[in-house]
Amino acid sequence: MSTVTKTAPPLLTGQRLEKSFASRVLFRDLSFGVPEGARIGLVGANGAGKSTLLKMLAGAVRPDHGEVTLRRGLKTFLVAQDLVDGPETVSQFIDAAVREAGLDPFAQTVARRVDRISSEMQLSDVLERPVAELSGGWRRRVQLAAALATEPDLLLLDEPTNHLDTESILWLEDFLRSRSMAYVLVSHDRLFLSRTVDSIYELDHRHPNGILAVNGSFESYLERKADLLAGLSEREKRLSNRLRRETEWLSRGAKARQTKQRARIDEADVLAGEVAKMKTLNAKRRLEIAFERTERAPEKLIEVRDGQHALFANLNLIINSRSRIGLLGANGCGKTTLIRTLLGQEPLSSGKVLLAPGLSTRYFEQSRDAIEAERSVGLNLTGEGDSVIYQGRTVNVKAYLSKFGFRPEQVELPAGRLSGGERARLRIAQILLEPAMLLILDEPTNDLDFETLEVLEDALDDYDGAILLVSHDRAFLDRVADDIYAFGMTENRELVRFASYLQWEIAFHKQRAKMAEATALARSGETAKAVAMGTDTAGAGRVRVSYKEKFEFEQMEQKIREKEGPGHS
Repeated sequence: MSTVTKTAPPLLTGQRLEKSFASRVLFRDLSFGVPEGARIGLVGANGAGKSTLLKMLAGAVRPDHGEVTLRRGLKTFLVAQDLVDGPETVSQFIDAAVREAGLDPFAQTVARRVDRISSEMQLSDVLERPVAELSGGWRRRVQLAAALATEPDLLLLDEPTNHLDTESILWLEDFLRSRSMAYVLVSHDRLFLSRTVDSIYELDHRHPNGILAVNGSFESYLERKADLLAGLSEREKRLSNRLRRETEWLSRGAKARQTKQRARIDEADVLAGEVAKMKTLNAKRRLEIAFERTERAPEKLIEVRDGQHALFANLNLIINSRSRIGLLGANGCGKTTLIRTLLGQEPLSSGKVLLAPGLSTRYFEQSRDAIEAERSVGLNLTGEGDSVIYQGRTVNVKAYLSKFGFRPEQVELPAGRLSGGERARLRIAQILLEPAMLLILDEPTNDLDFETLEVLEDALDDYDGAILLVSHDRAFLDRVADDIYAFGMTENRELVRFASYLQWEIAFHKQRAKMAEATALARSGETAKAVAMGTDTAGAGRVRVSYKEKFEFEQMEQKIREKEGPGHS
């Protein structure tokens, strides 16, 4: 007798979902399922509706048409893109999330779970601190702790790496890999996706049902998408050739029965409609970004000699006309301060900063403060009028903005109504209007989709000036920077130079492993001393290792071997 294996029903399904804002359709006829145990990366171009869809799955937004159906009793939790803020303490924030989920935070089982999670997330020492006082990485931990306290069946994460430094992103990767719950996350961090998900769902109107679902790694998704788009292009080519032949036949006035000719005319009309549809599907927005350097830049732009500062020490650095330098370190370690010091905007406690005469720089600031929210998109570029000077030529502002993916109707839109990705593209458009010897880019990749990231990488690759870059997008950092200077690797505040991001990560993991081992040995010694003195009653002979340390011990050697590759021991 054969047995039939039953597959578990999906956690949720979306059927023919549609959502619009004003007159703009985000998605239409969108259908998909989220299977049990799924680890899905939700991707797509800026404005495709990823965050809206995530809110829809959480029940915070309703579709205009269609339906989201949840498995009976399914509990979801949405960790929003914006970091938690406010005067409440960490403990109060977690308790509020528990109450909102319909649970009693003072119930014994719930209270024990919150205590256990707080310990695992290393939040025990900050439970009574206001959330607003914590760094971005710790606030993200608070949000995740609140989510776990409600025991969701499906965790929804919207750009979870935003506002996090590289060390916090590595922690988040380990955290997600160590959990058994299903999750759907929106992210533009390519390395993060490749390490945390086993399926990719891409929102794109070109795909059947409005979505491309690929079971496999992020790399598998890239290969599948390339094949799919190549197939669409080939189909457009075949249909276009067929339409050309039919049009030529009809234009010759072929001698045939009237009914047959009428049928071919109708067929040609249908074919023309199919070709037009395929052209629309295959139309790819290609941004045009090209950085220009001023003429005759000196070979040496900036030199720091024996630079001393409260946040860094013994700095000797030369930025040449073709330097590509990346700065890496935890939030608050001094990256922005170092940039200000290099530009002569903040003094050293000792040492010298020498700037080349006539040094011209362009600064892409993380806050996008140069964009005036109340002014229109166009006036943010022109100041007044309807044209800009680009590469020595007068260009209509609408034509110029089209190079950066802006539609004509957006030119008059207040800049404050742009999305994060659109604001980033507008800031790039501003910077390009003035050539520079040195580009200083502070988190330029925040909110940018994959296509824009690739175009920006290519543009920086072609730029013949110097680049000073701060970015937590590790793939971007590795592609653009030739040298990486890292904070926090030594006790005396010196910056350490690495040739690549991967080299830094291997060193970082080794450093953390040694620290964890030293901590465990110290605790072991303290326990032995307590036993000898007869003061250890509850934990005699036991070494208490935190959740994070335990995970690092289990994974560290294998992780280092994998990253160092063959030939290392």
